Amino acid sequence: MTTPSFSSPSRIVALATIFILAVVPAVAACKVKAIFVQPPDAVPEKAVLVVGQKFLDIELPQRNFSPVVELPAGELVVGVLASKPAAAELPPGAPSFKIPETWTDCILLFFHDPTNKLFPAKVIPVNASGANFPLGHTLIFNVSPATIQAKFGTESVRVAPGKSATVKEPRSGSGEYLIAIDCAYPGDKEPTALARSTWQHEKGARQVLFVTPMQGQKLPRVWGVLDRPDPEASRRP
Repeated sequence: MTTPSFSSPSRIVALATIFILAVVPAVAACKVKAIFVQPPDAVPEKAVLVVGQKFLDIELPQRNFSPVVELPAGELVVGVLASKPAAAELPPGAPSFKIPETWTDCILLFFHDPTNKLFPAKVIPVNASGANFPLGHTLIFNVSPATIQAKFGTESVRVAPGKSATVKEPRSGSGEYLIAIDCAYPGDKEPTALARSTWQHEKGARQVLFVTPMQGQKLPRVWGVLDRPDPEASRRP
């Protein structure tokens, strides 16, 4: 009876393969949450995310973010439907978006699209992974036709119509800070004040602001949602 040699080439390759598999970290799944931005009255309160052969329900609140839904790991193409389809495939024309493999956290922004009969929304995925959208920062989406000029504590920002921008922490540490938000339409000689106030900064939270048109009003509306990925971190000074 012969004893197998541990120095044989095949054995070395096998051991090396096992070692590589052991040290390569697994790709983290992407956690997603959603919000329906300024929808009309009759829109779905939930959606079905179609990921390959998986069907995941996600809520669509209008004033805060939905509970987190965990997507499978890897680079994904995600479809959106009002209900689980009878067939296993996503119907042509349904809204869809891509999630890169490196994203671990994502915010889905639903905007009303009455032209899509399969689901009445366009979906914009936002990379909310820690390195891209750190705690304490503010993300602004300007959906209005006006240019927004704002100051948050020590930070200033300008956001063109239909664009977004990220603002760093407005102060060091949690506490109060002053905000000033103005808007200017094409042809305006001077900007118009939208908001002057004192806000509370939470180092453990992220803020998403929306600037949206108001029906029957010239000036847009500014509103926002706080995102606390780690509730314990938001209480730290």
